[in-house]
Amino acid sequence: MADRESQISSKSRYREFCLQERDITIFSQPWWLDAISGDKEWDVCLIEKGGEVVASMPYVIKYRFGFKVCTMPKLTQTLGPYIKYPKGQKYYKRLSWEKKIMTEMIDQLPKVDYFSQNFNSSITNWLPFYWKDFKETTRYTYIIENIVPDDLDSIFENDIRRRIRKAIGLGVKTLESNDIEQLYKLSKQTFSRKGMKIPYDLDLVRNLYNCCRKNNAVKMFFAALDGVIIAANFLVYDNNTVYYLMGGIDPEKKDLGGMDMVQYEGIKFALQSGRRYDFEGSMTEDIEKYFRSFGAVQRRFLNVEKYNSKLLKFRTLF
Repeated sequence: MADRESQISSKSRYREFCLQERDITIFSQPWWLDAISGDKEWDVCLIEKGGEVVASMPYVIKYRFGFKVCTMPKLTQTLGPYIKYPKGQKYYKRLSWEKKIMTEMIDQLPKVDYFSQNFNSSITNWLPFYWKDFKETTRYTYIIENIVPDDLDSIFENDIRRRIRKAIGLGVKTLESNDIEQLYKLSKQTFSRKGMKIPYDLDLVRNLYNCCRKNNAVKMFFAALDGVIIAANFLVYDNNTVYYLMGGIDPEKKDLGGMDMVQYEGIKFALQSGRRYDFEGSMTEDIEKYFRSFGAVQRRFLNVEKYNSKLLKFRTLF
């Protein structure tokens, strides 16, 4: 009972902390974690100094094949630490502060057989985790920022400019819609074209959309030709960033430029609202090339993991 009360208390304080801190990403928001994993599956490390919360690190616990694991929930790009820094802190003191805060976070983490999280790209120092025997893999995303919408054409690669102009010439139109079923159908078709099973179900996407809508954090653009939807994207956003969460295209109409059009609309929305546009990255070669062709800048983020179970590590490796 005491542990449960402590958990409720930590979450309550964390919800208040998120209301105060504008830079906590959408993926670390309590309502996002409730929607994606359910209230009982996530918890948070909180660091307090002088009675004030100065850092947080939410995490999700699941059980797989009898193992207790802490991993990234579906459709969630990053989690990891969020740290408030004292004003005017010099670089040396900043690193010392990070070491102290992160070490306390690690000590608060639950005992699990396996831990893996993607850290937000603002976290560049993972040494305290290294010193605690965690391992790191560098991943990449692509971001567009610090440009006005009218100048986008100048940073797009020739193929993107050509396809957008072709789509406009053919009469492809873009519109906003809340048609989750259509978005999911196109997304499922895109995975099927690649011989893959879609990794999330319609109920999850619908629930996430409804929660994002309640929090004014979602927008979907659709591309249509002669009234027929041919492509769509699902964007979520926080105070600083618009994220391309998912999308899809009719495989029989993939050469009409529909996906280029909805991405273009998403980028314009981000810039016009004073945010950056994050393609959410991909380590898949052809997808990486596509994101890069919009003139986006490469940004690294960290995946930090640790096996505490030798048996689970053996099963994973073999």
